[in-house]
Amino acid sequence: MASSSTPSSTTSAPVSNPSVAPPPSNKPTRILACVLCQHRKIKCDRNFPCSNCTKANVKCTPSTPAPARKRRRPNQDLQERLARCEELLKEYATEKPEGSVTTPRASQQPAFDESYLKWQPAGQLVRDEGSMRFIDNPMLSSVYDELRAMRQIVDSDDHDDSTSDTAPDENSDLLLGDGSPNIKIETLWPDAAHVIRLWQIYLDRVNPLTKIIHVPTLQPYLAEAVGGSQSLPKNVEALLFSIFLMAVVALDADECQNLLGYSREEALQRFSSGVRLALLRLGFLKTHDLTILQALVIYLISLQGRYNRHAAWILNGVVIRIAQKMGMHRDGETLGLPPFESEMRRRLWWQIIMVDSKYAIFSGLSHSLLPRNWDTKPPKNLNDADIFPSATEPFQDREGPTEMIFCLLIYAFAKFLVETPGFDTMFLLTSQSDFVSERDGGGPPEQEMIEYRRTVETLGNNLLSILDKYCDPLAGPVHQMAVNMRTHIIDKIMELITPAKHQPEWGGEVRTLKDNTFKIAIGTLEHNEANYISTKDKGFMWFSLAHFQIDIFMYMAGQLCHRTEGVLVERAWRQVEVVYTFHPELFDTNNKLHAALAVFILKAWRKREETLTQRTGHRPETPFYVDRLRTSMPNDDYKSEPTPPDPYTPAALAVGAHTGIPDNNLDSFLGYLDASALDWDMFGNQINGGAGGSSFGAFGMGPQVEW
Repeated sequence: MASSSTPSSTTSAPVSNPSVAPPPSNKPTRILACVLCQHRKIKCDRNFPCSNCTKANVKCTPSTPAPARKRRRPNQDLQERLARCEELLKEYATEKPEGSVTTPRASQQPAFDESYLKWQPAGQLVRDEGSMRFIDNPMLSSVYDELRAMRQIVDSDDHDDSTSDTAPDENSDLLLGDGSPNIKIETLWPDAAHVIRLWQIYLDRVNPLTKIIHVPTLQPYLAEAVGGSQSLPKNVEALLFSIFLMAVVALDADECQNLLGYSREEALQRFSSGVRLALLRLGFLKTHDLTILQALVIYLISLQGRYNRHAAWILNGVVIRIAQKMGMHRDGETLGLPPFESEMRRRLWWQIIMVDSKYAIFSGLSHSLLPRNWDTKPPKNLNDADIFPSATEPFQDREGPTEMIFCLLIYAFAKFLVETPGFDTMFLLTSQSDFVSERDGGGPPEQEMIEYRRTVETLGNNLLSILDKYCDPLAGPVHQMAVNMRTHIIDKIMELITPAKHQPEWGGEVRTLKDNTFKIAIGTLEHNEANYISTKDKGFMWFSLAHFQIDIFMYMAGQLCHRTEGVLVERAWRQVEVVYTFHPELFDTNNKLHAALAVFILKAWRKREETLTQRTGHRPETPFYVDRLRTSMPNDDYKSEPTPPDPYTPAALAVGAHTGIPDNNLDSFLGYLDASALDWDMFGNQINGGAGGSSFGAFGMGPQVEW
């Protein structure tokens, strides 16, 4: 480097004085292949004319070497910015935040204070190659500005080999499959007639409960979509695939067969593949686009009730990180975004919050992955027609009913869950508070119970205030759905939060913690039944069916194997009929989980049949679901095997027996028992006629000797 920077008369003369001829070079001249041989990519003998051209009887044209690429001088502006960037990085590396000398333990961390947002910088949205990223560190924001300016300098100096193609994302296959190139996405697109029908079903049944898309903005693409997906923007293609998928989720089997001409399962598989393939080809993990995120969130909602909820919750964590990278956790007004974009970001962010809270509860987790310093405001009470991309003034709430009513209600409940950490744990403590003698510890402090009841009352008042301001039951089915949902939420929470001794069954059929857990399971299924009935004729039953928890139903079925009399037992058998009526997929005993459930139901019915016969003197009529299950079960031994002894307990109970955890505690966690996570392959051997109940008995599930 030193020698190159030192002036020299021998090296500088050719540059400073072009009249001086350069010294002659002893390097031999390179002979290139002729033009024809280069074009045909064959070996040339480098004689002119060459042998190949002579044989072809064509003119042999010598090729000329490409002009030497001009050596670019260092760009002074680029060097200055590079130096500035290095200074910023050094400053960032040595910077120490205030209070970083000592780090308190997690248990000593102060509670989160909303005032933190008042002095925290709003952050910055930066655009890069068509995508948008959020950075809230001021130092890194400056570094990024310098790097972006440097890139612009380089791009302006050299346009050689420029391309707009997006490199494939090698990380996406970890989440959505490998995106096989053998599948042509065009073959997954619905027929022209089906495009409009599926779109309309989505607008009628799904959009009122989600409000993720802006219908007037997306609707013009439907004319192009009818002719296929080739002319659509790729992000819109992914979004429409997710919309088609959710439309199929909102259909029952008969409706789907009549509409599309093929089964619902085939349609779900087809459009799920379309969504995944479209997202993979877009590189959704590194392409920060609002439309792509909308498609991903709708796809995530479609998984509810038909996919492993733990895996879905993990995928939702990815969605949260993408949204956070786009700065959606900061309100659009704070970031200086246009009113329309701010409002659409609010709708999407709050839907992500609701989905995350829901999946977290289903997965047995009380904490979500939401960033702690988010300040995105709730969406406004506005119809899609009230907001438009060209708006320059912030939108204000419309007075009276709008199509946002259900979402506003759900978002208020999501806010309650986020702001009340440990609320689900409090439910469990409440259910055990009157059975202290059965536990190895005391119940929750009474003062905490009182505070939580007050928060529930506040939630009820907030939801009622929303209904009073924005709801009109005569305005349409979604408003009726909102009224029913508010009642359902409050009734279910109050039932869970009310101590057992204050409930009418106390002292009668509820004497132990197991009795109370059995009653809670029945009440949960009864709430589901009320939702099924209230949404059946409104087109929203898919929403209610998606909240069915097979673990709770399996727990109740296991309890019926030894509980034979009483009001609770009659209520439970009523729910068995309701569940098999609204969930016909449970008759598919090729699914090992459904087959295990069928074993419990058949054994419980055998016990009930004996009890009713002894009581009345005649054999009771066999329910339709028992007949169907007997027909579908592959092994006759399960249809006549003796009923297991008392009592049945969830799978976690068998684990507790080996870990020293008191058995009576674990029934409270029935909502968190994931039967689908068990190794039902063990169970498959017994279904096929194998003996050996002991191997399966280690899980506390299925026929075994020690119950």
